[in-house]
Amino acid sequence: MLQMGKMFIRLAQKTDLNSIRKLIETAFSDEENKTISNLAADLSEETATPPIESLVAEMDNQVIGYVSYSPIFLHSASGFSGYILSPLAVSAKHQKQGVGSQLIKSGLDRLNKNGAGVLLVYGDPQYYGRFGFNQETGRFFVPPYPLEHPFGWTGMMLNGTGLPDTPIQIACVDALSKPELW
Repeated sequence: MLQMGKMFIRLAQKTDLNSIRKLIETAFSDEENKTISNLAADLSEETATPPIESLVAEMDNQVIGYVSYSPIFLHSASGFSGYILSPLAVSAKHQKQGVGSQLIKSGLDRLNKNGAGVLLVYGDPQYYGRFGFNQETGRFFVPPYPLEHPFGWTGMMLNGTGLPDTPIQIACVDALSKPELW
């Protein structure tokens, strides 16, 4: 597939929200896109420490991909710092062209530079497994709600951080703290 123009990845701005919402409409089914679009909007409004980091992929002045990395909060004094990747969206026209992979790799670079210890995701384990996410790591970080598809909860340790000795309950930013997202 031939791509016109060059793709750039940059931090998302509040002014990107309408483009991100349109992108999500094309990337997800009708049943999912409203929920995911609302999540993206909520994430763009929320402030957290450490901050939520959202990235967009842009080509020919069009947003063609979006990903958000939100901090997780651990119910222990483990010293772990971590993030959850959610959501990831690529326009239907640009799927299977490496846009999502580039957004994930850019996010991993940012999180590694910022000293994060773990990155979690709730999604297709085959897709995310290509980047190093695995179910073993996911088992050590207990999500805030019961999962409809537990096999999709995976994670990866960053910056040489070792797994915790025992599973740790996590909490998420408010935008992700909704049972329907899990």
